[in-house]
This record gives sequence, C-alpha cells and structure tokens, in this order.
Amino acid sequence: MEHHLLCTSSSLLLLFLFSSVPLTSQFPFGSRKQAYDHSNVTCIESERHALLQLKHGLKDESNRLSSWIGEGYCSWEGVGCHKITGSVLKLDLRNTVPLYSDEDYHCTNCLGGRLTPSLFNLTNLRYLDLSVNNFSTFQVPTFLGLLKNLRYLNLSGAGFHGEIPHHLGNLSHLQYLDLGDSYSSPVWNWLSTKDLGWVVGLASLQGLVLFGGNLTAAQDGLQSINMLSSLTTLDLHSCNLFIHPHLSHVNFTSLASLDLGENNFNNYTVPPWLHNLTGLHDLGLGYNNLSDPIHGLFDQMTSLVHFDLSSNRFDASTLKSLCNASSLTYLDLSENILQGPIPSKIGQLSKLTNLLLSSNKLNGTIPTNLWQLTKLQDFDVRNNSLTGVLSEDHFAKLRELKSLDLTGNSLALNVSSSWIPPFQLQEIGMGSIIVGPRFPAWLRTQNEVEVLNMQNASISDAIPNWFRVLCDNITSLDLSSNSLTGNPLEFKQLKHSRYASREISLSSNKLDGSLKSFPLDISDLDLSHNFLTGHIPQLEDGQTSVVHMLGFLFLNDNRFTGTIPEDLCKLENLSFLDLSNNLLSGRVPLCLGNLRDLWILDLANNTLSGQIPSSLGNLWQLYALHLNGNKFVGKLPASMQRLRNLEALDLGDNGLKDIIPAWIGERLSNLRFLRFQSINFHGPISDTLCQLSHLQVLNLAHNNLTGFIPDCFNNISAMVSAFDIGYGIYGQESLQDIKGGREFEYYASSLRLLKSVSLSANNLVGEIPDGIMELVQLQVLNLSQNHLTGRIPDKIGNLKQLETLDLSMNALFGAIPKSLSDLYSLNFLNLSHNKLSGPIPSGNQLQTLTNPSIYEGNSGLCGKPLPNNCWEHKLPTKNGPIDDDEGHSESDWSWFYAGTGPGFAVGLLGVLGILLFKKSWRYAYFKYIESACDKIWVKTTRLRRNFH
Repeated sequence: MEHHLLCTSSSLLLLFLFSSVPLTSQFPFGSRKQAYDHSNVTCIESERHALLQLKHGLKDESNRLSSWIGEGYCSWEGVGCHKITGSVLKLDLRNTVPLYSDEDYHCTNCLGGRLTPSLFNLTNLRYLDLSVNNFSTFQVPTFLGLLKNLRYLNLSGAGFHGEIPHHLGNLSHLQYLDLGDSYSSPVWNWLSTKDLGWVVGLASLQGLVLFGGNLTAAQDGLQSINMLSSLTTLDLHSCNLFIHPHLSHVNFTSLASLDLGENNFNNYTVPPWLHNLTGLHDLGLGYNNLSDPIHGLFDQMTSLVHFDLSSNRFDASTLKSLCNASSLTYLDLSENILQGPIPSKIGQLSKLTNLLLSSNKLNGTIPTNLWQLTKLQDFDVRNNSLTGVLSEDHFAKLRELKSLDLTGNSLALNVSSSWIPPFQLQEIGMGSIIVGPRFPAWLRTQNEVEVLNMQNASISDAIPNWFRVLCDNITSLDLSSNSLTGNPLEFKQLKHSRYASREISLSSNKLDGSLKSFPLDISDLDLSHNFLTGHIPQLEDGQTSVVHMLGFLFLNDNRFTGTIPEDLCKLENLSFLDLSNNLLSGRVPLCLGNLRDLWILDLANNTLSGQIPSSLGNLWQLYALHLNGNKFVGKLPASMQRLRNLEALDLGDNGLKDIIPAWIGERLSNLRFLRFQSINFHGPISDTLCQLSHLQVLNLAHNNLTGFIPDCFNNISAMVSAFDIGYGIYGQESLQDIKGGREFEYYASSLRLLKSVSLSANNLVGEIPDGIMELVQLQVLNLSQNHLTGRIPDKIGNLKQLETLDLSMNALFGAIPKSLSDLYSLNFLNLSHNKLSGPIPSGNQLQTLTNPSIYEGNSGLCGKPLPNNCWEHKLPTKNGPIDDDEGHSESDWSWFYAGTGPGFAVGLLGVLGILLFKKSWRYAYFKYIESACDKIWVKTTRLRRNFH
C-alpha cells in the first residue's frame, strides 16, 4: 500500500514540475521506451494492461496495432509517454491513410468496435485522438468525463451516435474538443444534445468543433457557449442551432475563427453582436438565407482573412462594401443574388487568393483590374451572364492561378495556338463558352490538370494524340456536346490523385471506331450519342479488380453490334447501365441478375430476343427497367413482382404474349410509369392497376385488350393531385408516349410532370367511365380505335390540364358536351369517325382548333369548322338522328314518330263524326268538293282544246 502511494505521489509531483513544458514536447508520438526506476514498475504495468484491454475491445482489420506487444508500450504506435515518469500522456489513433483500398469500398484501416473502460486507468492522459475511424452505432462513452487531465479530445468523423454525454463538462482542463463530422471520414457522427449547459464547465476551452451535430433542441446553446471567454475557434456549421440576435454580453471576444454556416438565424438577420468580434480571421455565414444588409458591419474587422457568405440572399451592394476589406484572401459570395457588373473596386483586394462568385446574376464584362490580382489562385464565376472575349493579355499576371471556372457565361476564349499560359491549372471549367473551333493547343502545357470541363465549348476538331497522354492524370473529364472526331480515348490507371474516383464524359460527339477496353479506375463513363461500332469490349484478364468501382456506364445511342458481354456482370458496383439504341442482338445474359446494386437498366431499341430472364427479378434495388423496342417473346416472368422499388417499367414494342398480371398493381406499388404499348397483351385491363396510386403514365395502346375500362381510375391519386410528382427521375431517364397523334420522347425535366392515359387501338367496349373524369391533372387522354359507345361525359370539362384528347374511331353518339370548351390547355383534339350529332361547341380554346378533320366521319355534326350550318342540318340522316337547336336527343325523335300514326287516326275520326251528325256542315263540305271538282274539269277541258 505504501509502495503504491509512493508511486502515485512521485508521478503527480513530477507531472506538476513539468506541467509548464509544452504539451507536444512531453509525449513525442511513438517515443522509445524510457529507462524507469524500479519503484515505478507497478504504475507502468497498470497502464500497459489498460492499453492491452483497449486493444482487445477494438476491431483492427489492417492490424494497425500490431506493435502493441511486449513490455515497452511507449514504443507502441500511437502511444506517447512522459519522458521521465513513463506515464501515458498521449494516445493518437487517428486514421491518416487513404480511406479506401484498391479492392474494397469500406475503410480497411479504420478502427472499430467498443472503447473499454480500461481507458480510464490512463489517469495522466492529456491527448486523445480517435478521429476518422468507424465506431458506428456506439455512443460517446461517459467515462471519458473522468479523464480529468485531458487537454485535447478529438472524436470527429468516428461514427459515434446518440446523445453527447454531459459528463464531458467535467474536463475543466480541456483546451480543444472536436465532436464534429469530417469530410475525410468514411462515416459521420450522428450526435445531438438537448442542452449545451455542460460546456460552461470547460473553463479552459480554446477550440470547440460541433460541426454537423444536431443542436435543434438546444435553444439556449449559444448563450452557454458565450460563457467560454478563452475560445479562439468555434465551429457550429450545420448544427441547425438557433442564433440569438442579441446576447446580453459578448464574452467570447477572443474568437479568431467562427463558423455559423447552415443554422437558424432569427428573421434571417445577421446578429449585431458580430460587431464586437474585431479579432476574427475566419468567418463563415454560408447557407443561412441571410438577406439583411451588412454594409459597414465588418469595417472594424480589419483582420478578416477568410469570409464565406455563400448561399444567402446578399446583393451587389454587399460585394461593393467588402472591396475595402484589404486583408481578405478568401471571399465566397456564390449562390446569392448579385446583379449587375462585377465592381471594378474588386482590384483593391490585392491579397485575394480565392474569389468565388458563381451562380449569381452578374453581367457585363469582367473588369480589367481584376486581372491584376497577382495572388489569385481560385477564380470561379460560373453560371452568370458575363460577356466578352478573353485574350492572352487578361491572364498575363495570374501566375499563381490553380483553378479557373468560367462555365455557363457568354464568354469566348480567343488565344493563339502558340500561347503558353503563365499558370499551371489543376481545375479548368470552360463549359458552355466558346473555346473552339480548334482543339485548344494551350492545354498541352498544363501538366497538373485533374478536372477539365469543356462541354458544349464549340470544338469541332479531332482529339490530338498529345491530349491522350495528358488524360492519364485527369480525374474528371467532360468534353460532351462538341463535335469531336476520331477514336475514343484510352485511359491508364492513375498513379495518384486528390480524388477517390474518375468521371469521364465524351457523349454527344462524333467519335467513331471501336472501343478497345474499359478505362481503368473509372466510376462514371459516358460515351453515349456517338458513332462507335464493333462489339462492347470484354474485360481484360485481371482487370476486374481495378474496374470494380465502375458505377455508371452509358454506351447508348451508338452502333455497337454483337451480344451483351457477360463480363459486365463482374462490375458488381454498377448502378446505371444504358445500352439502348444500338444494334445488339441475342439473349440478355442471365448473370445480369447478379448486379444487386443496379438502379437503372436500359436495353431499349436493340434486336435482343428470347424471353425476359427471370433473374432480373433479383435486382431488388432496380428503379427503372427499359426493355422496349426489342424482340422479346413469351410471358412476363413472375419473379419481376419482387421489384418492389420499381418506378418505371417499359416493355413496349416487343413480341410478348400475356395478360396484364394482377401482381403489377398488387406488388409494384411504387410504379409511376407503365408502358405496355404494342406487346400483344390480351384479356381485360386488371382492376388492380387502380392500386398504383403514384402512377403518372399508363400506356396500354395497340394491344388486344377487351372488356370495359375500369371505373376505379380515380383511385390513382397522382393523376388527381398536383403534388405527387416523380422526384426520383434522373437526368438520363426518358420515355416514349403518344401525344398529339404521334410518338413523343419525354426526358427527365418534362417526364416529372407528365400525366397520361393511353388505351388506344384495343377492343375495349362500353361507355367512358366517369372515374376518368376525376383525373384532373391529366394532360393526355387517348381512347381512340376501340368500340366505345355512349355519350362523351359532360364532366369532360373537369380535365382542365388536358392538352391532348383523342376519342376517334369509336361508336360514341349524341352531342359534343359544351364543357369541352372549358379545356383552356387543349392543343390537340380528335373526335372523328364516331356517331356524334348536333352543333359543335364554340368559344375559348376550341376557336383555335380549326381543322375540319377533327370532326370528320360524324355526319350528324354541324357548325364551324365544318362547312354545313346547323339551320340547314336539322333532319335525321341514315347514320342516325341529329339534334335540333334545343338539344333534342335521339329518343325525342322516337317518341315523335311513335305518336304520329295514332294522332292522325284520332283526327280523322273526329272530322268524320262531325260530318255524320252535323247536317249543315255535311252539306257545306260536299258542296265545296263538288265545286272544286267542276273547276278542275273545266280547266282540264280547256287545256285539251288548246293542245289540239
């Protein structure tokens, strides 16, 4: 007992004596084992045992802690000891190596598992760093609050979950606390707290990072943090914390770095207490929707170097007011509402290294003195309305420039083919400006390029051979929507990069020839809309381990022939596969069902044959399946009912022969787009389709469907409500549908809003159900070429969004409802070849539909735009009765004819009865007849005489 007390006392005494020594000099990382006095052996053994218990509770896939063996724990990796006592003062287990190995996506070098309470036995521990690891699902241990000597605690990006323990408030000596997220981590923390009152106990705290923590419920959190007068660094980015507009007294005036981005500011107003923080170097207020003028607010912040005001609503006056902040090196005003030209005073910021003004409404030319900012490294003005021609002279002084983004402006780059820029760019953004027509030769001098965007840059030229070598270092390449010619590029594997994967887009060009192999280490590859020929290449031997990260593969709209190679099944992380609009033949490989991460599979418009593989039912994550325009036969595989996430299903234009399975409506409840046009389906339309409440497009046209149209279509709420639209649609998504009497291709932007029902060219009978008239969001309704009877429903006027209405080639009769003129959006109408009668309604949008063919084949119709007027078109025709001006129906005429005979008989009997019983009338009647006969005889006798 005395021996233990002596050991402890000596350790504490020595720690006190050396407490004034800087923290980093006391415990060098991975220091060698020290020589210890024999009396300290017990203390060293207890700490060694604590470390071994900690190791036992951790998961260590990469064997990072392999050195944790033997007696000399001070030489173990990550362990730092006091130079004299040998006590553990520092434990640095931060993951510093690249997160993802070449073979797998998950972090193989991350430590995981559970932190054991043995850590508490390291009573002298001052530095603990467990950041950028993976302790997913575990909470921050409460026993960390017992490590009273801690000065530094970093748990950022380590995957901790749950409530932040208030026990951390006991660490009164703590100088730095980081519980935030980390962009370099494979997992994020999911921490929250309802009360930040515990931070008041951290009296020595200088740095507090809670980036990404959920502080929504901690409404007085900033008041508590304000009590920490020693704070120099405060990061509350993305905490959704309520920012008080007024603080009773500002205590943290020592702040040098403050990030309040993405929080909840009262009335979107910049708090006036920021005036008092005159020593700030870094200030982040981004993503807060702030709109309050801040002119003069930062005049006293003469030390401000880094200023982030991105994603707010500040106008050009804010930019002008900041032109006097001469100490600024970093200014981000992207995604605001800056209008007008860039102020020329911007040239006064001579220290500026980063100027980010993207996604505003800036116009005019770029001021000349901006090109005098010789220290500029990052210049980003993409997505504005800037104009002008940029020459070599503009860039002559920008020797430090590393990133230049001019994308999305009305700019033109006019430099000579021999120009050698003074800079070495790493990122080049020149999309949608004029760079061509020749391929820019100056790129040959840029040896550090990793990001290159020259899509839609008016380049009409062959890809030079020297550029093929330069591409070996590029991680993000977009040359789409130009007129590039030549063979497709080949890529070598990157040696090193700041980016985890590569993205290549050469779509919408004029590239020809064959594709020799898949590029190595590519995550996104888009070669669509070119003239590529030959077979889709096989993977080279041993290549699958390299291209495992390929997630997006677009080879559509080319001229590839042959079969779909089974090697594609080895790309196990493939999410998007688009091979549509090629000349591919043969059967679909069964192994495609092994691509369990596939979201979109598009094989449309090839000549693929055979049956649809049942293995596709294994693609449980599939969102869209396009197999239309092929030669598939047989029935739908029942396994497809397992595709519960499916939102788009297009099997049209094939040789399938089946009925509409009931399971489509019962199991595929997320369907939004269903196209079964021209696939030889027969039988009735299943009522279960009415269960597809999210359905936006239903196309069953050109089949052999029979029976009645279901009366339950009004249950499809997406066609009733304007709020249910397809948010999950991706940019590559498209769908064909009948509109205006022809096939029309809808792409993602318009497909989101499309609401359409097409049942044309079937054998449907009966009347048009009233349920369809409740689909008030419907834009296209095509029921043509069936055997529908009855009248056009009067409620047709409810379909106010209707643009296309085709009811032609049926047996509909009666009058055209006057409510048809209420359809203000109607631009295509076809009611031809029915048995309609009566006047054609007029007014509103119908006035513009003047083609008589709309109504041809209805002989009972009258009025414009037909040549026959309604007043001379009253009588029935052989095609059926017509309506009079009062709207008499066919049944009215039937009653008329039925009453004519009896009425005539009754009238005749009445006259004869009077003549029989009324003598004077009888004499007068026969006298009139005799006189009339005499006159006729005299006239005929004279005519005969004259004739002779």
